[in-house]
Amino acid sequence: MNAPDPPAELPPGRDFASELRIGIHAHPSMNHLHIHIISPDMSRETMRHRKHYNSFNTDFFIPLADFPLRDDDPRKQVAYQNDNLKKDFECWRCGRMFGNKFKELKEHLMGELEEWKKE
Repeated sequence: MNAPDPPAELPPGRDFASELRIGIHAHPSMNHLHIHIISPDMSRETMRHRKHYNSFNTDFFIPLADFPLRDDDPRKQVAYQNDNLKKDFECWRCGRMFGNKFKELKEHLMGELEEWKKE
């Protein structure tokens, strides 16, 4: 993946570290232990499918701070998590619903990213 090098110093006035999300997927797709550390923009070219977006923006993504999960936590249930991956798209930032229109969601997310950068 090609990306520009980050700046030597981050712009002042924003606590970027507090905006990172750290967690795991309820049912990981890889066998080895791993965690995800993600930024909130959700607009990268690698976000290509419904399951990619929903795996980070529904209860399928479990914040590290929530561990260990209780035995009765519904997030442990496979059926519950499979339903999360099939949910209609909802913007992580404004809550706007997009049904199953992934292309429209991605276009919207690019606009949200630009607004987020201005804050």
